Amino acid sequence: MNKFNPIFLFAILITATLLSSCEKAMTESTENLNEFCIPDSLLKNLTLDTIKSDFVISTLKLAGKITFNEDKVIKVFPIVSGHIADVKVTLGDYVKKGQVLAEVRSSEMANYSNDYKIAESQLAIAKKNLDVTSELKNSGVSSEKDYLNAESEYQQALSLFNKETEIIKIYGNEIHKSDSSGTVYMIKSPIDGFIVEKNVNSGMNLRADETNSLFTISDLTEVWAIANVYETDISKIKTGSDVEITTLSYPEKIFKGKVERISNILNPETNAMTVKIHLVNADYTLKPGMFANISVLFPEEGKMLEVPSNAILFDDNKNYVVLFHKRCDVDLQEVNIAKTFNNFSYIQSDSLHEGDLIVERNGLFVFTALKKL
Repeated sequence: MNKFNPIFLFAILITATLLSSCEKAMTESTENLNEFCIPDSLLKNLTLDTIKSDFVISTLKLAGKITFNEDKVIKVFPIVSGHIADVKVTLGDYVKKGQVLAEVRSSEMANYSNDYKIAESQLAIAKKNLDVTSELKNSGVSSEKDYLNAESEYQQALSLFNKETEIIKIYGNEIHKSDSSGTVYMIKSPIDGFIVEKNVNSGMNLRADETNSLFTISDLTEVWAIANVYETDISKIKTGSDVEITTLSYPEKIFKGKVERISNILNPETNAMTVKIHLVNADYTLKPGMFANISVLFPEEGKMLEVPSNAILFDDNKNYVVLFHKRCDVDLQEVNIAKTFNNFSYIQSDSLHEGDLIVERNGLFVFTALKKL
């Protein structure tokens, strides 16, 4: 009967163990070759972002024009009849409060001026009489009755003077020079702003009941954009909606504003309603009369996944994002872009969910490495 040599059996056992270890090492080596870990130097330069779920923002395109804010407008009407002697400003001029806009020669103003001077003189006489009567009363020469009469006359004169003073304030707060042609009345600006309308020239005759304003002054630090919205789009417009506007003069510049007022009445001829959009115009870039391309932003029904557009990587007619779990656990996910708005893209994907982390900046380096695996 043949017996196995113990030395031979030991050699077989050692050989089997070595072969098993080599096979395991080769397997692990192969797995390590297929695994990608982001280098520390690259990881420091990556920017991650979280996938969000939000309503899709759409835009309603409107055509409109820039106009002055009617809440920041003062219309200057004639308050006396007369003849325009001189106009000091032109359309578009910037004026300060109290600045003279025009000079009017007015016989009507002459009457006010004369009444003021008479009241002023009567007040001075009544005051002098009261002072004298008071001294006589104190010395016992004049009676109490005389003093009360003098005081009553003074109060009446003071009341009349105050009345005439208020009238003068209405017409410029000062007495202007007079000559044979009448008193010169100064039309002054009541506010700081721009002359946006001018309906007066030198040589014109004025009537106090004139229905047209002489000047319209507006503070153009705030303006409106006005547009018409058709009935089919009314549901997309709400007070406070964000708006982006461009103009022919500045096609690359976007002016941001909000819907401030919405008309509740449709124009029967156009079947449209008017919307007014408030815009800040601190540098006076926007001018009344400019044509405006208006985009009103509004949310559509239903939500979609939203990612920064920078995170989208395009390759071979497909769009991808780099999904990040941890340093050695990243992979590519193909996505379909449903819509892009500003710096965000709305995507469709069966494998991505709200809250997932993706590489937003410098993802191309990771993408290239993953494509080579």
